[in-house]
Amino acid sequence: MIQKFLCSTFTLLFSFVSFSYSQADQKETVKKSKDLGASLQLYPAGIITAINSEMYLSSKNSLLFRAGINFANRKDFSPYNENEKGMGFGGSTGYRRHFYVKRGNIVAGIHTDIWNMWINWKNNIGESDYTYGETYTLVLQPWLEAGYFFSVKKSPLQLGFTTGFGREINIITNGKEVGQGWMNSLLIQIQYSLKSKK
Repeated sequence: MIQKFLCSTFTLLFSFVSFSYSQADQKETVKKSKDLGASLQLYPAGIITAINSEMYLSSKNSLLFRAGINFANRKDFSPYNENEKGMGFGGSTGYRRHFYVKRGNIVAGIHTDIWNMWINWKNNIGESDYTYGETYTLVLQPWLEAGYFFSVKKSPLQLGFTTGFGREINIITNGKEVGQGWMNSLLIQIQYSLKSKK
């Protein structure tokens, strides 16, 4: 089941990218540009801080790359442990489609994150049979996003807000099993355009 989900996600991602790139070559002669920025992604079980690079295939299509740190605080969300906290590092790649309106830019996209996570877990807290430990997991996190970006006082600086929905999948686990599952998030991003899009 997980393998089918992963294959479908990657197939969809690369199909979007290939189709968008071919459409840009056939219909648009747009000077490529790049945005650099930083983002803060909030989700019920943690916070992700990242630096971003967005490379435009055309005025309406771009690839997004992120590298960052994932701070997890799952509290009692996990079905396996009473408390789970930890952190890790990783990154993501994704595709965004841009829809320009008078005052800003609506985006829709699909992304895949990979995180190396070290999770500290606790069970039977405050009791005589209290146990604790650490688990390493390699987490795959495909997700969909939609949001809105706007320029700050007509400058190259942009501020954006997106909401996402995806799934955390532990593809490698070294230690006691820890939580995974469906998630939603809110991402706040600020970015600076190095070149003007035409």
